[in-house]
Amino acid sequence: MKEESCRQCGNGLEVNKKCDVCNKENQFYCHECGYVTEEQIHLECMMARIDHTSIVN
Repeated sequence: MKEESCRQCGNGLEVNKKCDVCNKENQFYCHECGYVTEEQIHLECMMARIDHTSIVN
């Protein structure tokens, strides 16, 4: 789910973080007021990370 504009000031948001599994944007920030969105967790990526971790250990 892409964030289009800041909830506090209405300005456009920039990408702050990308998912380390799928590389899609999952957190955004506003240069104007400093607002940072909550990090969006992708269920499929979380499950893939858990499966990979259990295979490695």
